[in-house]
Amino acid sequence: MSHEHVTISIESPGSRSDRGPGVLNMRIPSSRLLIVLGLMGSGLFMAFAQAPKPVARIEAFQLDPVHCMALFRVHHQGAGQFWGRFNDVSGTVLYPRDDSAAPEFDVKVAVNSIDTGTTKLDRTLMGPDFFNGIEFDTLSFKSTGAERVGEGRWKVQGDLVILGKKKPVEVDVEVTGVRGNPVVAKAGWEAILDIKRSDFGMNWGIDNGALGDHVRLIIGLEGESGPPSGR
Repeated sequence: MSHEHVTISIESPGSRSDRGPGVLNMRIPSSRLLIVLGLMGSGLFMAFAQAPKPVARIEAFQLDPVHCMALFRVHHQGAGQFWGRFNDVSGTVLYPRDDSAAPEFDVKVAVNSIDTGTTKLDRTLMGPDFFNGIEFDTLSFKSTGAERVGEGRWKVQGDLVILGKKKPVEVDVEVTGVRGNPVVAKAGWEAILDIKRSDFGMNWGIDNGALGDHVRLIIGLEGESGPPSGR
């Protein structure tokens, strides 16, 4: 059986004569050469494949109250859905721009920023039957964990505080966008959660059907990155 050979020429220093460096000719079977080249290539591939990917640092995004709001929706008298909102939302989100880790939320909502479009109703909701704004001026949420459910989508667990009562909740979070330069960036998130207001001691109108117990919260957040968090 005949084998094809490949001739490889290798320059060697040789003797320092007028003829210059010598040339060494090697005849290698082509099948062996392919095996050697294949092993070299696979070794280089494994070296690159095993190299750790750079991970973006976690940044502290300070929430911009102008571009944040919290909406709420509740069933009214067994008919329509009644909507309201809070206009003063502040806090911090810790997040890496490449979404390599879950966002961590520390968010506060000023109760006196409630806005239903009707001053009289705003005052009612600020009263003792509802948010009791004189005694409890803030709603808050602080995340405690999260699981990824898709690209830019997370199930975030955390503690929600309403009327001074802290309850564990789970929030659906979508990263709505990240934009910026190496120094400063803006990022946005949309969070949706459903709660029972009776869990927090807000019971008015539930028994007689005037107002539903189940409330949906939809929170839109936008923040700007600050200095590194040191993590």
